[in-house]
Amino acid sequence: MKKNVLFPVACFLMAAPLLTSCHDDVDSSTAENTTIHTYSLVADGANALQQEPATRVLSEDADHKIKSEWGRQDDILAYVVGGDNLHTANYSYITNSNLGGKSNFDGEIASSAALTTNSEIAFLYPGKAAQGNNRTITPVTETEERSSLYHEASNKTQDRVELKLTEQDGTAETIGERFDFQWTKQKPKKVEGKKVDISLGELKRIVTIWGLRFTDENNRPLENIDSIYISNVKGSDILDLDSGKYINNNEEDEVMNIVLRPKTGTKFSSKDGKYTYVAFIPGAYTDVVVTAYVGGKVLQRSYDSLNFETGKVYRSDILKMEDTQQKAFVEVQGIQWATGNFIHYEENGQQYWGIAPAQWWISRRAVMLGSNRKEVSSGGILQSSQFESGPEQTTDDVDLFRFGSIANALTFRGIAGLDVWGENEISQKISSDGKHGDIAWYYTRNNKRKYRMPTETELKSLYTVANVIPAYCYTDKGTIVYGAFFTNNSTNDADKRKKAFPTKAKRYDKYTNVTALVRANKGLFLPITGRRSDGAAKIGYRDMVYSLGAYGQYMSSTAAALNWDFFFGPTEWNFSKNSKGQAKAIRPVFIEESSTGSDNTFAPFANIK
Repeated sequence: MKKNVLFPVACFLMAAPLLTSCHDDVDSSTAENTTIHTYSLVADGANALQQEPATRVLSEDADHKIKSEWGRQDDILAYVVGGDNLHTANYSYITNSNLGGKSNFDGEIASSAALTTNSEIAFLYPGKAAQGNNRTITPVTETEERSSLYHEASNKTQDRVELKLTEQDGTAETIGERFDFQWTKQKPKKVEGKKVDISLGELKRIVTIWGLRFTDENNRPLENIDSIYISNVKGSDILDLDSGKYINNNEEDEVMNIVLRPKTGTKFSSKDGKYTYVAFIPGAYTDVVVTAYVGGKVLQRSYDSLNFETGKVYRSDILKMEDTQQKAFVEVQGIQWATGNFIHYEENGQQYWGIAPAQWWISRRAVMLGSNRKEVSSGGILQSSQFESGPEQTTDDVDLFRFGSIANALTFRGIAGLDVWGENEISQKISSDGKHGDIAWYYTRNNKRKYRMPTETELKSLYTVANVIPAYCYTDKGTIVYGAFFTNNSTNDADKRKKAFPTKAKRYDKYTNVTALVRANKGLFLPITGRRSDGAAKIGYRDMVYSLGAYGQYMSSTAAALNWDFFFGPTEWNFSKNSKGQAKAIRPVFIEESSTGSDNTFAPFANIK
């Protein structure tokens, strides 16, 4: 791994909201007998800056330097803290109605108690980031539904807010408008009747900014960049308005990924010294991955460790980025897992049995669906089968298999109980007639890269020990596939793992985009696949819209009368015995890459990454 050299720049920025949550908010209603005191608040912001220039709206000049100035109608969120506990529909805001160096703000502020010069008021900039459908500042409350510290969105004002920076457009201007979070807490200088005068003092920037430039493998500046992923840096966290500090020990609230997509009709470019900017939560990070998507190429650079300090702006040149290739395996808890499920696929008269071309692969990965969520020939929306109503498995696109079934693996109906093998452990075993056994081993044993089914013990390590978060990947068709992303728990202590399952149904906001990490072979992604019932072609429990929850059901090579399976999903997290006649997903284990044999290329997979 290469170490990065970061160049802190003595300039400071500001920012904005982007992603909305797809779930019900927690209702923290204001008590009916609460008295609300409303005051006219005038705030002097002349000394609110950490340094000159004394302004807020950001832009980049011809020399690629950041410049800024106050924008008309700049808002700052204002909230009375210190036990006030006023829960209303909206926060209070103060607004700058001038341009240039003027920095007087005014507005109204609500409080459940009468304000005095000993009252404390927290201010958070930019206030517009807490307003509208695309806000990036969202009030939250702590929930007791989980054993670990976790917060839910609230539809009332709270003293804790989520700051979300997971989707940005790479420009200093947008950071200045919506993501450059700054905080202070002050006491009024004077309270006269319903008028309050206060000085904002010094606003503290609580994010860091990173400016990036890239070159290709020939050290030429990258152009026409479609998107950029920054993985394993914090793209969201919970801020305590009272202290101005981020909440500790709340890993389930944190999203460790940021996606940069250029404004409509444009591309990112490093030509002529141009920078692409990203804002995120400061901290010391390990295994940071920067990914640039350029046409059909996926260029990446990984760093063992990087440290970003609060309030600073860094600039880096990431040179000679390399196109990535799918590896034979990813290692989690000492087990070398294949980088795709076992599948059967046919296209243009060609047939393939083996490891899928990507970890996110599921059957019917891109289907045109109409308003009834059934397949249509035109006029629908291209989605994965996780959003299809009642999808059926077809013999040309198979990702679910019965225990021990080889010869009849492509026969779905009316065969379940008649197609079983009496062996209790089938990993790397095949019956004498070749009709039953470990299907992954059967079809890869003569390849250079050889695989087998995982045993109960191996599969159970994901259930009991490995770190896991809800995650999703974009497919080659632009559709989304949801699943679980597993990484190594170096402590091997189940009590010290990170586990964020289950999530509840339709909580898509709790899933992290790990497309770039999966592409970089930085973890194990298991898609939510559902299963086929005994003797059926219909795929059940794959539907992510289903209110009782979809799930992934992954098969081990171990059984008695029943087969040991691993379940995970919005409402599932268990390891149990189930019918051998059910068809389930298989994520094989890598055995070896031999010097003999061949892995024949399959033309339809040539451009899938």
